[in-house]
Amino acid sequence: MGVLRVLMAGLLAAVLWIAGGCFAFADPPPGAHGHGRAHARSAEGAPGVPSHGVLTGTVAGVDYALGSILVATPRGIVPVAVTPTTSIFRGSRFGSFADLGRGARVTVDFIASDGRLIAQIIRIR
Repeated sequence: MGVLRVLMAGLLAAVLWIAGGCFAFADPPPGAHGHGRAHARSAEGAPGVPSHGVLTGTVAGVDYALGSILVATPRGIVPVAVTPTTSIFRGSRFGSFADLGRGARVTVDFIASDGRLIAQIIRIR
């Protein structure tokens, strides 16, 4: 029994050593950056067109097949793409794309690329 434990520990150490720097850490929890009010910054040379910012509203629709959500804001419905690299938080814990349902209140940190908004961080409140 003791030999088996030593072998398993050695195997685990070897796997972790081989994997080395392959592990990635997720974004810090939502409150870590002290986000305040919603904001957006304009791209250089394109006044009024946000290149990144924060969007707050309610999920009006979810398309799990296409990986996108519709966020209802005071200014209208905004489509936002959700990618595999999007970090999703539910309160102070990690969430998943499946946690995004119609009616959920969200805050979305986004970037704009090729005329569409891509979520970087989604916080479900």
